[in-house]
Amino acid sequence: MKKVFLIIALPVCLVMGQEQPELPGWGVYVGAGMVGASGDSLSGTTSTLTVPSFGISKGVMLGGMPLFVGLGVHPRGFKNEDEGLEWEVNANFLDVWAVLPYPVGPAFLQVGFLAGVDVGGTQKVAIDFYGMTISDEGDTELGLDYGLLAGLGVPLGPVNLNLFYVQGMADHDGITFNGMGANLGYSF
Repeated sequence: MKKVFLIIALPVCLVMGQEQPELPGWGVYVGAGMVGASGDSLSGTTSTLTVPSFGISKGVMLGGMPLFVGLGVHPRGFKNEDEGLEWEVNANFLDVWAVLPYPVGPAFLQVGFLAGVDVGGTQKVAIDFYGMTISDEGDTELGLDYGLLAGLGVPLGPVNLNLFYVQGMADHDGITFNGMGANLGYSF
């Protein structure tokens, strides 16, 4: 319990001990991610998908703590192959996210969370059964997804380059989503 408290308290103390930063206003971002999945329901070879993402963001102060918050469409998915079975999921999620920035030289380390809901996507299954291929395609119904977000942001004037990793925490029938990504943002 003490370790958990220290892990939570340290970033808060570091942020509160610094001068109040100048936060960006409203902004837009576009990027791409290499998304994948892990879990007990996956066997064989699982590969990542490269998918686009986009959204809006804003810098806000919350009780003296600076936060970057946003709303965006961030796909999740994977491709899995195992002994005659191919399974591909490509789901679009509408996410709300928030990160706590900590300045390190000209860059910002960012730690936060994201939570989103599946707003549509496809899943494809193909089974090789004694030389015959049986396939099916349908819509995704994954519900709520949430996870932790860690990254690095580099401001380049009104443009911001962000590199990040997302570790999913929601269980979708033995599968959790994770991935790395990059985006370019422009602040107004």
